[in-house]
Amino acid sequence: MKVLLALAMLASSPGMAATQAATHAPLPSQSETPGWNWADDGSRASRSAQFAESRAICQSVRALEPQAADWPDPATAATLADCDSAALYYGVGEKADPVRARQCALLETQSGNGLRLPFSGTAMLMTIYANGVGAERDLDLATSLACRVAGAAFEVDGRVRHLQKLKAEHWDGHDFSYCDDITSGLAIGLCAKHDAWIASAARSDKLDDLSSSWTAAERTRFKQLLDAVQTYAEASSGNEVDKSGSARVAFAVEREQEVHEQLVKWLDTLQSGSLPAASPEDGKSADAQLNQVYRQIMAIQPDDDGHIGPGTVTQSGIRKAQRAWLPYRDAWIAFAAVKYPQVSASSVQAALTRQRTKELQDFVSTP
Repeated sequence: MKVLLALAMLASSPGMAATQAATHAPLPSQSETPGWNWADDGSRASRSAQFAESRAICQSVRALEPQAADWPDPATAATLADCDSAALYYGVGEKADPVRARQCALLETQSGNGLRLPFSGTAMLMTIYANGVGAERDLDLATSLACRVAGAAFEVDGRVRHLQKLKAEHWDGHDFSYCDDITSGLAIGLCAKHDAWIASAARSDKLDDLSSSWTAAERTRFKQLLDAVQTYAEASSGNEVDKSGSARVAFAVEREQEVHEQLVKWLDTLQSGSLPAASPEDGKSADAQLNQVYRQIMAIQPDDDGHIGPGTVTQSGIRKAQRAWLPYRDAWIAFAAVKYPQVSASSVQAALTRQRTKELQDFVSTP
């Protein structure tokens, strides 16, 4: 089922949003169907007896709504025009402010401005009230909101029962998430992108802090390195990930994030002076090993669809990624020569090459 905000209560201007906030209209569902609720979903899957408990729970809490005091007043609402509740809640691109995140999410439900589905509007409010961060904890209200967040039947059922279980256990944690109960490939992909969004922001902040005192020449080389990292990350995630399953989006996102995380790890290694020393001969040996593994991959007999192994990876895809990896390695060597001149080029080259060889070995068929 697609997860879209109901558009029955669209409001495009801050003034209209503030007016609607003042009326405290019942929150719409975060669904393609206005007023949707798991309690009365008519799909064949939802009518299964195994979902009777969660549907009954949704029926019992369906009238619950956020308190009037939780809504922003008109002046505050005007300052939240085009806000992003997830960014405010998680502190992405701005300082975390859970209270404003709650106010923003309430306005998103009325204006349709929340575009980070399912991390906006109704779903974001579910998280806020469940965790008691940005609003007083109310697990019944969080459950009521969960009943309005559309998704795969097992996801909705699991989320509703999960929240009620937390209530029964008098849970006092702060880490409940929409992603806790996902089962579908669509949701797995959405959560992978969400996690990557948060991780990328934290990584960017760290890199900005690290490079703030660098010279102009060092920052120029670093910018070139970042461009090469992104190109390689996209080439690898696009060509070296199995795309046959429903979780293919998540796998691709995870691979791209892995390459970016390697950037931070290599920087930490260079900064700490712990990169293993390697001679030019060591570099040549590492190259020889890489070339041997690469030739083994290219010698694999593909299936009728051109795939090697059980997934969808092809030799041409690995070739594309490898062509992006070579400038990536060169960019590392060029950057290190400026920023870490005490580290030999052969040491950087050998370390990166050995890492790439390990990655490629996964594609080599075993007897």
